[in-house]
Amino acid sequence: MLALALVLISALFAPKVEPVGPLTESSVADPVKTSLDAKGLRVLSDDKAICEVWFRKEVPTEPRDVAGALFAKIPDGTLVGVMHFPSGVTDYRGQPIKAGYYTLRYGIMLEDGNHLGVSPTKDFLLLCPVSEDKDPNQKWTADQTIKMSRVAAGAAHPSPWSLQSVSDTKTLPKVITNEHEHVILETTLNTKSGPIQVGLVVVGKTEG
Repeated sequence: MLALALVLISALFAPKVEPVGPLTESSVADPVKTSLDAKGLRVLSDDKAICEVWFRKEVPTEPRDVAGALFAKIPDGTLVGVMHFPSGVTDYRGQPIKAGYYTLRYGIMLEDGNHLGVSPTKDFLLLCPVSEDKDPNQKWTADQTIKMSRVAAGAAHPSPWSLQSVSDTKTLPKVITNEHEHVILETTLNTKSGPIQVGLVVVGKTEG
């Protein structure tokens, strides 16, 4: 009975995901809000919200391959979504991030690894300030994205959020905890070239 009780308690407080309604936050530019799905995703742990994410209705893609990158068809600097933190958090580098709303733009880790952090893949979403990101169709260069992400982090480094492959494609969206105790939101992104499954690390930092 004790073992069963422990299993039930563990399941009760395990990270989970639930749907949320459309993004209505006034600090986010209307064109950005219009570009997003009507439904977002809220990740909870111990029934406390860690973050909320609204992904784009259709993420632009282009034919491209980059060694070590899983999602290189998404051009560098492309707007992928908006993320909200009800409370302060730390990013994949372990940098403190203030509560609030941020845009998410795609980036690939530089070869030296100094800018984004060590990861199983080269793919990241970079937090950017919503006050400076008002046109969802504007494609930023890698340098522009890194510069804006530094502003969002209030630090010398950008704020990276690692993108990884999913554990399996069944029952998405879902939240898993991997062997490094990273909490990963696994979901499907709608893109111009078709749906892709991605895992976004929402809790946990680089082991490097």
